[in-house]
Amino acid sequence: MCCPCSVRGWLFFFTILQVIGGMSFIVTPWMYYRSSKSDLDERLSPVRWAIFTAGAVSFLLGITGMHGARKRNKNVLITYSVGSCLRCFGLGFLAYYLPPQFPNMIKALYEKYIPLHTNGRDLVPGLTALQTIGKCCGLVNGYEDWDSHVPSSCYCAPLQGESCVLTEHGYFYKQPCLDLLVNVYVDMNIVRNSCIFYVVFTAIEMLLALVMTRRIKKDSSAEVTEALRYGNASNMEMATTHQAPPMLPATQAPPMLPSTQAPPMLPSSQAHLYASAYYPPPPPYQYYGKN
Repeated sequence: MCCPCSVRGWLFFFTILQVIGGMSFIVTPWMYYRSSKSDLDERLSPVRWAIFTAGAVSFLLGITGMHGARKRNKNVLITYSVGSCLRCFGLGFLAYYLPPQFPNMIKALYEKYIPLHTNGRDLVPGLTALQTIGKCCGLVNGYEDWDSHVPSSCYCAPLQGESCVLTEHGYFYKQPCLDLLVNVYVDMNIVRNSCIFYVVFTAIEMLLALVMTRRIKKDSSAEVTEALRYGNASNMEMATTHQAPPMLPATQAPPMLPSTQAPPMLPSSQAHLYASAYYPPPPPYQYYGKN
């Protein structure tokens, strides 16, 4: 069983990763946003906001978890655990919602490199090899992405039938290479598996937060029990210890009546009652007579 320090350290480490991941989710959807309003941008707007919201929630939860782990605050850790549970449901929604939108997201990412012979020079070496191996041409719009500078890797034999298209410059592969990449990603379930990974990651964080909350509660109960035990022991010790009665200080004399104040006088009807208490009654009178 790991010690409390290791649980706290692991929770702090995972929340730091969560904060970094949340920041990347916030920034990434807007890195490839174009100022010109196109149909693809309009279709991707809900996707961008969904990813942005997920990143903001992840960032805030990470900050909450870091604060709770650093301060050992039980209430903050409980809030973080509840938020992590809700985050798991949100990731499940993204795992269902994002895969159909994935092709549009990839197209929005690579459309800025078109035309390829001017804007996509950094992609030309890798794309040329992909066109040769995958028997495809261009990225989004096929051979049109190259304008009039179509490389030789896009040429195909006329006998290949439907995979080729006839243009004024010859026969080229009809399928864009980006569709090939998207099909590979879809077949591998990259988006869905990524969401499942984040769900497992969040579940580990939630488990660590709950373990730390339980230990904080246990430590608090132990402190209260120890304080009560110490208080009971002190009371028992005071009860069994013989103490002398308090003595008046030497300088403090008993209160004296003022000289001008006479002692209270009793009524005449009650004087004989109290007088007998101080003076014994005289002996009975005896008559002896004369001898």
